[in-house]
Amino acid sequence: MSKRAPKPPDYAATAREQATASRNITEQQTWANRPDQRTPFGNTTWSNTPEWDESTQQNLNRWTQSTTLDPRSQGALDSQLDLQRGRSDIAGSMLGRVGNELGSTMDWNQFQQGGQAPNAPNLQTGVNQQNVSPEQLQRGLDFSGAQQIDPSQSYVQRAEGAINDRFSARNEPRFGREQANLETQLRNRGVKPGDEAYDRSLSDLRQGQNDAREQSQYQAIIGSGQEGSRMFGMDMSARQQQVGETGQQGAFANQASAGQFGMGSSASGQNFSQGLQGAAFGNQAQQAGFGNQMQASNYQSQLRQQQIAEEMQRRGFSLNEVNALLTGQQVGMPSMPSFNTANRGETPQLNQAAQNTYQAGLDSANSQNAFMGSLVGAAASPFSGMFGGGR
Repeated sequence: MSKRAPKPPDYAATAREQATASRNITEQQTWANRPDQRTPFGNTTWSNTPEWDESTQQNLNRWTQSTTLDPRSQGALDSQLDLQRGRSDIAGSMLGRVGNELGSTMDWNQFQQGGQAPNAPNLQTGVNQQNVSPEQLQRGLDFSGAQQIDPSQSYVQRAEGAINDRFSARNEPRFGREQANLETQLRNRGVKPGDEAYDRSLSDLRQGQNDAREQSQYQAIIGSGQEGSRMFGMDMSARQQQVGETGQQGAFANQASAGQFGMGSSASGQNFSQGLQGAAFGNQAQQAGFGNQMQASNYQSQLRQQQIAEEMQRRGFSLNEVNALLTGQQVGMPSMPSFNTANRGETPQLNQAAQNTYQAGLDSANSQNAFMGSLVGAAASPFSGMFGGGR
């Protein structure tokens, strides 16, 4: 036998019941958070009056908080209120003076004129530098006038020729005299040219003279090397002396030119340094004058600001006094001690509980119906072939 599904719950009625429970919890929480407090300074009490609310169509509690001070605190409060009222009356009586001070427009022409900014000085930004022309240096030496040195054998040849010439100059005339004397002696003896004695005597004389010439030539060859070396050394020494003197003259000229250039450069640098110092001094003087003018301008501006501040203070002095009277000691309510307020309780979820209950009943009915359906199917299965279910 199948089981019927449960009847759905009345969700609207459940929602109204849940709303009523939530309102009751809120009323209880509000009631718990309205305690009467009693302190040495005074008491705080709560009272409520039910009033009909047209929007919700129900009675709602209207709460009223009342504070009652201790008689001594109440007396102090009354004194403070009287004092505050007295200050207000005094401030009201001073409004005429405030009007007189603030009624007229401030005369700005009575104040010191502000300082004018001085003109910026024209500073000297550069100094002319004197150009120094470089001196003409001697970059080459002229050795054309120096002693010439012959790299060939001319020194030896000249020395050999000189030795031979000296030998010839000293001996050839003697050789001629000796031959003439021999010929005279031979003729005096009766021996004439063509005779053996004559020819042999002349031959011996000439042979001796030739030997002397050959000996002289040999000595000339030996002595010419030494003499040539001596002559070469003399010329070389002379040339070195002349070349050294020429080099010294060139170096001296260049040193003189360099010295002249150094003096000119030093003089130019000195003039430039002096000009730079003069320009710097002039710029410092102009800057100092500009600073003095700026200080004077700032002083005039500060004096004007001071005068304006004093005038504004004078004009607002009475108003400040009135404000001081009105903003004096204020009357304050005594503070009550704090307490732990009650937290709102959770509203019972009646709607959710009804839905869960309905769903559980529905699940139970569906389960039971499924079980009964399976039993019916199992009971009918043996007779399925009898009614043409299969071959």
